[in-house]
Amino acid sequence: MEKKPDILLMMSDQHAASYAGYEKGMVDTPNLDRLAADGIRFANHYTACPLCVPARMSFLTGRLPVETGVTANNQALAEMSPTFLFPLIEAGYETVLIGRMHFIGKDLRHGFVKRIGGDFTPTTWCPSREEIIKERGVFMQASGSGGCLSVIGGGESPVRYYDEEIVRLTAEYLSYPHEKPQFIIVGTFGPHFPYVADPELYKKYKEKAWLPDTFGKTPDYVEENTWLHRRQKEISLEKAIAANAAYCALVEECDRNVGKIRTIFEKYTEREGHPNIFGYLSDHGDTAGARNMYGKETFFEDAVRVPCLLAGDGLPKGKVILENTSLMDIGPTICELAGTSYRENYVDGVSLTGLWECENPSEKKNERVIVSQYFESKGGPSRWEEKEGVKSQEQTEYCYAVMLKKGKWKYIEYHNQKPLLFNLETD
Repeated sequence: MEKKPDILLMMSDQHAASYAGYEKGMVDTPNLDRLAADGIRFANHYTACPLCVPARMSFLTGRLPVETGVTANNQALAEMSPTFLFPLIEAGYETVLIGRMHFIGKDLRHGFVKRIGGDFTPTTWCPSREEIIKERGVFMQASGSGGCLSVIGGGESPVRYYDEEIVRLTAEYLSYPHEKPQFIIVGTFGPHFPYVADPELYKKYKEKAWLPDTFGKTPDYVEENTWLHRRQKEISLEKAIAANAAYCALVEECDRNVGKIRTIFEKYTEREGHPNIFGYLSDHGDTAGARNMYGKETFFEDAVRVPCLLAGDGLPKGKVILENTSLMDIGPTICELAGTSYRENYVDGVSLTGLWECENPSEKKNERVIVSQYFESKGGPSRWEEKEGVKSQEQTEYCYAVMLKKGKWKYIEYHNQKPLLFNLETD
């Protein structure tokens, strides 16, 4: 009987696809470059939502945010919601989460048989955050898009400590044998802000003084859109260079962790005599100064296009897939590689194995329409406040936004705003 492959996916947070050596080359990512050369790179891979929790729940379920009911970071996935982990369990896999998945609510597994290491973020946003603020100090404000520019530079941070611990826990878990085939997700926090990175790497990129081409520019389509215009930040050139340097440094740090985790995993599978598949992806990107915006929460390329790489036994080497693909496709793809399926009628994602198995692919490229959704809120997400001893939720103004990507065309619409259409080859 043919052995099932052990599968490990490393999932980072807030890594824009263009920040990789194999793309524009502004960041040194030798481990990701090697992974791309050894396997498959999905060049047009998009998140289902440019926000952490909705994106991750869409990743696990293969469904759009409007279907999961998770449209904000303070919302929990229903306990009865199926995820692609359950078919893997039925196929004999041990499903393991090492690190974070940004789960909210009581169910912190959703199909993971084992959880190793805690999450970096709280499981609920409703109670007072005073204790968290005391614990993280200045880094609390710097962890969100609103205050992301409040702390910038080289040094230590909770994010860097957390990711270091997750690498250690991965090495510990894979240092001994396991009876069942393994499906492991290693969840790190970087390169998500705070924009604080390894001092030497920060210095390296600050000396390059690189900024996105659109920094300092306010296109008409941004100025005329209420929701986009409010995301622009007034920032000095010096501070912008520092923020971008820190982000580039965080990406290179993340790349180092990719190399460490891949080595740990391959040593384990070699020792056990198992075939293996290793992958890397992220939940969403970071605009990192483009159009004077930082973080995610828009449909611009650096916010929604994310890296996705797969390599291992039985997979082609150096393959670049140009067709549009989605974060929701990963579950069905992994299930097929594991010898099972996740093809419920209501799943929006599809298996991608046909994209590299077909010897004579269709001449029509990127004909699939990729959907990404975002639920914008003016004034930030709802928050809980004590008012005369009774907790009440302060509501803000909300707006539904959607992106459709087909071929070179990208359509963006915010409710009650002028629709936008981009030709990504010329605009």
